[in-house]
Formats: sequence, C-alpha cells, structure tokens
Amino acid sequence: MKRQPVITGLGIVSPIGIGIEKFWAAAKAGKSGIRTPTLFDASKLPPDCRMVGEVTDFDPLAWMPPRVARMAGRFSQFAVAAAKMAREESGLDSADIPPERLKVSVGTTMNGQVDLGESTFLAFLRRKEVLPWTTNEYPAHAATSHIAIDAGAHGQTTTFSTACAAGLDAIGWAAEEVRRGQATAVIAGGTETPLSAYSLTLFHSVGVLSSWQGPPEEASRPFDGWRSGLVLAEGAAVVVIEDEEFARARGASIYARVLSFASTSEGAHLRKVDETGEAVARVMEIALRGAGLAPNDIDLICAHGNSMRDYDLAETAGIKRVFGKHAWNMPVSSLKSMCGQALAAGSAMQVVGSCLTLRHQIATPTINYETPDPACDLDYVPNVARSARVRSVLIHAHSLGGSHVAMILSAPD
Repeated sequence: MKRQPVITGLGIVSPIGIGIEKFWAAAKAGKSGIRTPTLFDASKLPPDCRMVGEVTDFDPLAWMPPRVARMAGRFSQFAVAAAKMAREESGLDSADIPPERLKVSVGTTMNGQVDLGESTFLAFLRRKEVLPWTTNEYPAHAATSHIAIDAGAHGQTTTFSTACAAGLDAIGWAAEEVRRGQATAVIAGGTETPLSAYSLTLFHSVGVLSSWQGPPEEASRPFDGWRSGLVLAEGAAVVVIEDEEFARARGASIYARVLSFASTSEGAHLRKVDETGEAVARVMEIALRGAGLAPNDIDLICAHGNSMRDYDLAETAGIKRVFGKHAWNMPVSSLKSMCGQALAAGSAMQVVGSCLTLRHQIATPTINYETPDPACDLDYVPNVARSARVRSVLIHAHSLGGSHVAMILSAPD
C-alpha cells in the first residue's frame, strides 16, 4: 500500500536569513543577499568573482557542541543547523519513531573540499600540521552523517551529488521512500559552501558568472534582458518528510503534500543546455503524470531561474511547451534572484520557499527584472511579492551535465 508523503518541518540557512521567519520576511520584501565576499579577499580577483551570496552572522556553536563544531566543515555546520530547525518545527524528536525507520538524505556538490580542503592543502604546502579530523569532512557524506548522528537516525543515509539538482534529488528520494513504506520519516535537503577565491576562479574560467558591473545586489537577474550569468552562493535547506497518516495521528502541522517527483537527463553535454526547452518539458510532463494533474492545475512554478542566458531561455521555452496558454496565466518565480546560485542547497531552498508560498498564499518576487527579454515573456512576479491563490506548485531544478528534476507540492486539505 502506497503512503502519502507530507512535509512537516522546515529549516534554512541562507544569504537572506537564517531560520524560516527571517528568510520568509526577506523573500517577501525582495531583499537581496548578494554582496562583496567577507570570507576571503576578493580584491585581486576578476570582477565577476567579487559578488557572492554569503551567509552572515552564522554561529556554529548555536547548533553544535564546541568539539563537533571545531571539527566539522562549514557545509556540515549549515546542514546540522537547518536539520535541527526542521526537526524542532515538526516535533520529530518527540515522535514515537523507531530509529531504524528514520532516514537521512542530503544533496551537496563541493562538500568540505572548499573550506577544510583548501586550508588543509595550504597547511601541507607550508609544512604545517595537518589536522587528522579534516579527512572525515572531505567526503560529501559527512554532512549526512552529522545529521543522522545528531538525530539518532539508524535508517539508511544517502548522499546525492548531482550538482544544482542534488538538494531536490535528495528530497525527492526521501518522499519516495515514505511513499513506498520504507521509512516513517526522512530528514532531507541540501547544503553547500562553495565560496573561496579558488572555487570562484574555477567558475570564472568557464564563463558562467555574472558580469554585472553595477551594485552586487543587482547582479543576479533571472529572465531579465541584461542577465549575464549566475552569482555563486552558499547555504542549506532541510525539510522533514513523513507519512501523512502518522503525521496527522501525532498532530503535526503539515505544510504540503509531495504529489510527485521526476528526474531526467539530457544526456548531451556537460555545460550546454537544450534551448528549445524539450528536456525541461519532459521532466515537467513526467511530474504532472505522476501527480495525476493537468497543466492547468498548477498555480505557480518555482523556477530554477539562475540568471544564465541559455538556462533561463530553456526553462521558459519548456514551460511554454507544457502549459501552452496557461504559461502566461500563472506566476513563475525565482528565489535565486535574491539568494544566488547555491548549487545543491539552492534546489532545496526552492522546496522551503514553495512550502511557505502554499501556507501564506504569497508569490515571492523575481527581483532585478527590469528589461524584458522577448524570449522570456512570462509572469515572473517582477520585483514585488503579491498575494496569489496557490494550491499546487511545480518546482524545477537543472544542473550542469543536463540533469533535470521536478517536484509537485500541493496544499494539505
């Protein structure tokens, strides 16, 4: 017998706020989290490396014991913090769940190799002591393991590394585990800390960063005619997914039902994207069939919208292919306009944002949308949030290598 997965708790560490209340207030206000980096000196880097979505005022000691915090990589610290928030809101820790029925799945791309990896390598080059525990934080699975240990989860722990789609992949896997009755609850999300002089130089070398020459907060401008590339960012977002019958029996507050999840690949190129939108359309159509919905049943799309010219073109074209005339009648919103491109964490943030949209009936804006692109002519909720009747949300994410993922959430009855 298939079960119905629902989302009962949210946690987020983002460039626009730590915690659901701060994040949602900033998202509604259209506040940008893009700024000049403080984690490293960017003054001698190319101009496109001097704008990032950086998390500020994060204190790992608020979320982890000092000994653990000292050893953990920043991506693990973010993940544990977001997971604790989600667990607390859902009341998961007081739920009567056998430890082996509680699972964890996390998506990440660059894991601990940016902060701990780079500092350890520099220490090695300078013939300084290399701290042994840093080896434990190199694997992508470190953040997943930290969450499982902190939550006392004895069920399967799984880590996804499908680039920008990884957070949504992890949440989609979690939902399917609950749907198949393989777990009572799963803590799932994405975490990412890719900000360093070295990593930004790598992104610069492939020409994907925004070349915006104005204020940093205006650099991420999805679907706008002057968009020129993504703004690299960091953060984490985690949700608690559980069986609806179990959640209702224990009196948990439900944000959304997870109706379907789909994952596909273009199988064509590591960097280029099919601008016709065929690949985008295919994953959306699979998600719609899985949810048993018609295109007109979708009230809002939480878009990948990463401010890259070809990606935004492909996403818009795919939406038009699937939704026809309805494509112009529903909001299409991009959180990356405010948070930047946080890779695996970004797609998990889309789930958190969509849950809050369903609860509060507000479509968050795509900021910095000022100059229309004739090929990107949908309703992107330009610059100002607005009230919207939203019962079903389709979330789309895309990653380097041609992976596409889509998830459909609906409001609980």
